[in-house]
Amino acid sequence: MKALIVYAHPRDVSFSKAVLDCAVRTLETKGYEVIVRDLYKMNFNPILSGEETIHVEDGKFIRENMNYPKDVMYEQDLILESELLIYIFPIWWNGMPAIMKGYLDRVFAHGFAYSFEDDEPKKRFAGKKALFFTPTGQPQNENGELTPIDQAIKLLTSEWMFGSNDVDIIDHVFYGSVPYKTREELAFYLKDVEKRINEL
Repeated sequence: MKALIVYAHPRDVSFSKAVLDCAVRTLETKGYEVIVRDLYKMNFNPILSGEETIHVEDGKFIRENMNYPKDVMYEQDLILESELLIYIFPIWWNGMPAIMKGYLDRVFAHGFAYSFEDDEPKKRFAGKKALFFTPTGQPQNENGELTPIDQAIKLLTSEWMFGSNDVDIIDHVFYGSVPYKTREELAFYLKDVEKRINEL
């Protein structure tokens, strides 16, 4: 089994990095082949160029560059080769880091991850599963239910990313109040990461 982790945080010492390390370690223990795409370390170009965007001419969706750029195709190939897709990113200003949004803009392109014209994306994404881990400074509900902000973020990230290609979203997990937690409390969060991956 192949697992692809797309990760976005600029600091090597962060709770997001601890989540990444825990996820990799647990997946490898389970026998997964793990590939990590650390967008900041890669210096991934998040800027969607005019040639890459789609527009409508004579009722058809087209782009000036008929082929995806090489860096985008490489990321797309990694997605296609992987059965499990994991995304780890913090919430800043009630959204994902800009570099992660740029990754989605460029890699999850029309014709690859979604289409207004055919069902090819559903075919190529069939059978894949996705899991999201999202640290945030916002407090969470004590009963475990998502807050209204988390519900909105989930709708606009995980559900929006895979809503048109039928990927099975295992969960979108929010770890709240991270800057205010003790090391012991953060360790409890990491145990939850390990538990969720072990239950796959």
